[in-house]
Amino acid sequence: MFLSFETMKNLALLFAFFLLPFSLLAQGNIMLMPFEPLMNATWKAEGKWKDGKPFKQEVSYSWSEDEETVNMVTNSYLDTTFTDFGKFSDGVHRWDTISNSIKFEVKDVHGNTIEGTVKTKQKTIMYEYVYENELGVKTYMTDALIWIKPDKYMFKVGTMKDDEWAEVYLETYFFKK
Repeated sequence: MFLSFETMKNLALLFAFFLLPFSLLAQGNIMLMPFEPLMNATWKAEGKWKDGKPFKQEVSYSWSEDEETVNMVTNSYLDTTFTDFGKFSDGVHRWDTISNSIKFEVKDVHGNTIEGTVKTKQKTIMYEYVYENELGVKTYMTDALIWIKPDKYMFKVGTMKDDEWAEVYLETYFFKK
């Protein structure tokens, strides 16, 4: 049995119509591949903020069950005396097909939510978001995980202008535990 050219064309269009949405959805985890070196591990960093206050974090990354999102759990200081250390926030990273970018959302123990965009450049992961302080002043922030070697990333927090650091509030290193 031979199919006419018109029938084959219609079948191809029908196949493409049904397959295309699934292939677009399947690309979600491919687009999150910059997180692969961080996966299924805990990363630890210590340092000092620009104002001298201590910084300590342990961050764990893992794939969601359907492997379409990246989950992040952060342990950090929970108090202003820097003595109580524990689970501080949960985050999720997902590929957003509308904006064609990686979006993230982090919810902390105080009920705050930070949302933003992730940009990648080679092995560097940059979180861009708006931080609003207690007075309502908004600052456009960047957190960067800059790949050094498989078990080490430089971590910078600050503001950027024209792809250059305008101000750095924290610079330290994350090591794989």
